[in-house]
Amino acid sequence: MRIFIAYRMDEQTKSEILFIQEQVKPIYPNGRFKQPKNMHMTLKYIGDVTIDQFNRLITEIDRTICEYALLNVELNQLGFFGKSTKNHTLWIGCQAHPSMTQLSEAMTSCAVSAGISVNQTPFVPHITLAQHGTLLSELPRIETINVQFDQVCVFLSSRIEGELIYQPLRCWKLT
Repeated sequence: MRIFIAYRMDEQTKSEILFIQEQVKPIYPNGRFKQPKNMHMTLKYIGDVTIDQFNRLITEIDRTICEYALLNVELNQLGFFGKSTKNHTLWIGCQAHPSMTQLSEAMTSCAVSAGISVNQTPFVPHITLAQHGTLLSELPRIETINVQFDQVCVFLSSRIEGELIYQPLRCWKLT
């Protein structure tokens, strides 16, 4: 099973991000825009794991997650990953908060403790809007979206009848 750990978002936030997606569609043609039901902020991509590794990961997260509280952030930046304006990932994000970065690092440690080999890519707080388009002009300024991240989940990433689906397998409420 292919999994990742992420902040789960409420429907209001997803709706506000969908509005931003509509704003950038004209300047990002051919982009594959993410469906609101799949929107999240990844804390750590894990990849393929066995059931045993998954169970050990859940145990490790259970031990660690109580140290972290909910977080209020302002999504106020648009950006993209990639070296050119073609075939890259367009995202909305926020300034990295120390607690957010610490939680991402803690999830990496949980994976390693569970016997899972993970990449050490630095955490960049972002939500993917679209992929594989061509940016035609400068990114616009956007209205700030206030978000409360109060839930962390382990998601299963799978394709069902050709459609990418992110399904929460286990979630923890942050207070």
